[in-house]
Amino acid sequence: MRAYPSVEPKTPTTPNAPELRTYVAETDNDRAAALRLVTDSVAQQRQQASKSLLFHPLNLGAYVLTVALFVRSLWATNDDLPLLITVLFALTATCLVVIRYASSHYTTFAEHIDWDWLGEDRCIVVKWGGEIIGALVLGWADNSEGAKKRGTRRRRGKAVVRAWTVRGKYRGKGVGKALLEEAVRVAGERGADGILFERDHANSKRILPGIYNGYLNNQEAKAEKALEKVADEKGNFRQRRSSPTWGSR
Repeated sequence: MRAYPSVEPKTPTTPNAPELRTYVAETDNDRAAALRLVTDSVAQQRQQASKSLLFHPLNLGAYVLTVALFVRSLWATNDDLPLLITVLFALTATCLVVIRYASSHYTTFAEHIDWDWLGEDRCIVVKWGGEIIGALVLGWADNSEGAKKRGTRRRRGKAVVRAWTVRGKYRGKGVGKALLEEAVRVAGERGADGILFERDHANSKRILPGIYNGYLNNQEAKAEKALEKVADEKGNFRQRRSSPTWGSR
């Protein structure tokens, strides 16, 4: 079987820089830190959902049209200005409350990311100094350790990425790629047939109508392409992810 060297993300070469490591978390402290990072990433989807509702052209157009109707019907003289301002303030406050409520379910989803959700799955982390700055949860497609091949310690089945996240200020620095490469290495060592994102991964939930999910869907598509590229370049699987029959076995 091919040997997989450990891959580390690039960091600035500054004097006395903290050590940067990518590894499978074994201690409860590291696993808890990884779990918190995943939980935060789910909760942060609420912010993106709120932005989508707030700045979507359809919603902005409806808001501007409503404001125009109120102005036309309520403002005849300057004496009407206090009433108009009050009505527009109430309209804006109502819209913000609706947006806040509509996106609040992501907080509930985040609360479900706990030790029971994690189970015995592996947590791969990137640690810089004493801080966990990236985390990936690696499981198996059948939610078990996979079926053992007869007479060997290797296992059949596909590895699945159940969560993949990097702390905000460290994104775009190669940390996410290092997590994927380590996941591919671990999956290959355990005899996986391939690796893919779990259909019901931590950030897969959508609570808004489809027209508001464009950004989240694009991010998910980019993540899948990134994993596909790493699996094809670094993996030692029986079937390439780019194969048209990938996932059919």
